[in-house]
Amino acid sequence: MSACARRLDLTPGELGRIKEKDSELKTLRVVPNKKLISIYRESSVNQSYDVTKRKITERGAYRPLERIIGKNTPGKVISTTEHNGMPVLWVSFDNECEDTACAYAFAQTELDRYTLIKVPDREKFDEPVSYRRNTFKRNQLRYTKQRSLAEANEVFAVVRKSGKVLTIDLQIRKDTYRPTRSAVERAGGAD
Repeated sequence: MSACARRLDLTPGELGRIKEKDSELKTLRVVPNKKLISIYRESSVNQSYDVTKRKITERGAYRPLERIIGKNTPGKVISTTEHNGMPVLWVSFDNECEDTACAYAFAQTELDRYTLIKVPDREKFDEPVSYRRNTFKRNQLRYTKQRSLAEANEVFAVVRKSGKVLTIDLQIRKDTYRPTRSAVERAGGAD
């Protein structure tokens, strides 16, 4: 019998159990709970400006970089640090990335989840604008506190008009297999 692995939020308790088996977290693969789209706009664009007798011609091509990390994109933990007293996992979703400069930072929050706090910068591009699920304006991620002002770190989140805060959290795939085989004992009866 085979069963599908469930997606569960990565909690500090589960991470502690994983560290007992693999202290450097080399075998752990994590996935985001929602699609993350980061758009990098070019910091400078090549433009041509031409003046003729009848018209002025201005040409230039904008080539923004759009980086998409899907719900099933596995990431590896390359480093662990602390930020404002809370543990931070630096996750790389690319095989060539082995440094925190190109990795995404997920900090532990008071809700016992690891939530996105930093998107890496790229050379020759402006600071990225990130979105949750799609590129609608209402899904643009901004720094905010999740529930109270006393929280240690601000996280990337989308705040709805109802006050609901939507974040991008780390999840793991966990397959729990516990077969049940009962021991049978038949009663002999009483004389």
